[in-house]
Amino acid sequence: MRHSVAAVLQDLGHKGDWALEWWSVYSANTLALDDYRSGRVFFVGDSAHIVPIFGVRGLNNGLADAENIAWKLARVISGTSPEALLDSYSPERRGATLDVFANATKSARFMTPPSAGWLLMRDAALSLALTHPWAGGLANPRQMTPYTYSDSPVVTRDDDGHGIRPEPGAALPEARVGDGFLSDLLGTGFTLLTCSDAHADFGHDDLSVVHLPLGSAADNALGIGPTGAVLVRPDGHIAARWRAATSDTINIALNRAIGGGSNP
Repeated sequence: MRHSVAAVLQDLGHKGDWALEWWSVYSANTLALDDYRSGRVFFVGDSAHIVPIFGVRGLNNGLADAENIAWKLARVISGTSPEALLDSYSPERRGATLDVFANATKSARFMTPPSAGWLLMRDAALSLALTHPWAGGLANPRQMTPYTYSDSPVVTRDDDGHGIRPEPGAALPEARVGDGFLSDLLGTGFTLLTCSDAHADFGHDDLSVVHLPLGSAADNALGIGPTGAVLVRPDGHIAARWRAATSDTINIALNRAIGGGSNP
């Protein structure tokens, strides 16, 4: 241990005194609660899940937990959503944890190859990364994309928008809108993004309506088109989307997104 630390300090050019005050053997674990809710208690961050330190979004995941439960608690406490909305926290965020676990496994196998095949792949990736930028992704197998809540009970799986990206449950992508950005236009609650004037008067206390220029960068990034729409949650994830949105389909999806089930 001392020899390894001394070698690193020498590479850094450090010539002063130093002392080894503490050391231990690190044990990498992927652990998670079966349910992130116990009655009136909600678990976030390390109280809900433990991930290795191999660059797999441990802190990021904890912040995403807090962002997910915060707007839901706020709505339930204020009386604008039923308590059933809180039941969506555990399946959404535990799914995200399991996704991180899968990427942690990739990182662990890259750092400590368990077989000759993994060792060959690791060494080849490191060698290629020196001269080929694309190989950097192989040498740094981290999950940098927000988790998509595909199986969430409060996300509407739209049949008519099937195959369009980003899909329902995904984080809203950023895009330029004039001199600003799409995220700057989102309301504090739910936001309906549309290129059609048909939904201009649809906004109310629960919903802000943002009209995007047809053919703009934001329209192209979301695939809205002349009749489509995208419903965005307070945490920036897509609650529903349509090729051809109607007042009824929007109301049904919004009602589901706030914890009211599938019926308006």
